[in-house]
Amino acid sequence: MAKLEISKVHDAYAAGGECPLCILLDSAEDTYVRSFQHSRVMEPNVRVQTNETGFCPDHYRKLYVGENKLGLGLLLHTHLQTKLPDLLESLSTLATAGSGRKAAARRSAAAAGLGSLRERCFICTLLKEGRDRYAFTILYLWRKDPEFPATLLSSRGFCIGHFLDMLAAAERLLRGDRLQGWLDAVVPLMTASLTRLEMELLAFTQLFHDSNRGLGSDEERTALARTLQKLAGGGFRLEAGGTPATTGR
Repeated sequence: MAKLEISKVHDAYAAGGECPLCILLDSAEDTYVRSFQHSRVMEPNVRVQTNETGFCPDHYRKLYVGENKLGLGLLLHTHLQTKLPDLLESLSTLATAGSGRKAAARRSAAAAGLGSLRERCFICTLLKEGRDRYAFTILYLWRKDPEFPATLLSSRGFCIGHFLDMLAAAERLLRGDRLQGWLDAVVPLMTASLTRLEMELLAFTQLFHDSNRGLGSDEERTALARTLQKLAGGGFRLEAGGTPATTGR
């Protein structure tokens, strides 16, 4: 077990929040995007892979807002060169498929070929691999580190998506009583977290009344961002001043 990954997991739990995996993967994503905005974009072994997969629309947008437009342009050019024959073939098939059942199947296959360009992403693949490693690390610490169960039990569980990822990992890696012990620990965390967020979100909405302006705890004022993170995953900026100074009412 890599000591660096163990350290990062401990740091994510120490940071608090609604989901430690969101913290870990947001940090990893920032690192990957920055690396592709700098020297990594020109590494030959990376170019071989990005020529084939490219990036998803979200990561293209994040790469585009960086400073290295030349590097992104060079990467995108060789990717387009690699995929252009397949794209042109798909477009040609759509134009010449004809009619009838077989034609519909040909058009469907051609459309799927075009769509696959948006579905594959080198950064998403790296993040999936990282998510699997961190899930393994959390379960490893749960089994092997006598102090970690208390850390987990004092947390707020996971976002819904990462809870399902952890469940899948636990079903692969744990058996019998260990799997049931994991569920006995984590399901109550999720239950309590969702119940608490419902109440905090209601309190957040009440802060928009003029009579409550400037009031509320930090937990209440960040409830919207934390609820979004719990339900949708990913990073939502937590702002203690997340309610308006005036309501406009």
